[in-house]
Amino acid sequence: MDFNVEERAANILIERGVKVPVTAPLFLRLFGKKKINLVVKALSIYSLKRVAIHYLQMQIKSTDDLTVPQGFEILLKHNKAVSKIVAESIINNRWLKFIVPYIAYLLRGRLQAKELFYLYQLVIVYGGIQDFISTIRLTEATRITMPMNLSQKQTTS
Repeated sequence: MDFNVEERAANILIERGVKVPVTAPLFLRLFGKKKINLVVKALSIYSLKRVAIHYLQMQIKSTDDLTVPQGFEILLKHNKAVSKIVAESIINNRWLKFIVPYIAYLLRGRLQAKELFYLYQLVIVYGGIQDFISTIRLTEATRITMPMNLSQKQTTS
């Protein structure tokens, strides 16, 4: 495989999990817990599907020649979606999806923007969609259910 060093490092990070230290919510701080570690790991197919839904709902087209005011407009419009995508990757469980809005809210309030966007980039770029695309291409190339022409070729003389 032809990976560059940055891709390889990101893949190792996402497979092992990236720990995100966050200030604990109030109910945990009352019991002496000051910080909690949330872990972003490689996504299951269900979580990847939910991330794809959030990403496509953002409908961001081209960001070339983006000015500062336009960047703030995008931030204002899509900050909840970005935090939901990161929260989906932290929860990574179909049965606990009801917790995602709470985790997203916690992330928006407790993480620096730089950290949140780094995690977002990690999930979107290295979250597994490239492997899914490769699998789809392989499946398309090796379709065994494709109708075959079993008749003899007609030749004219």
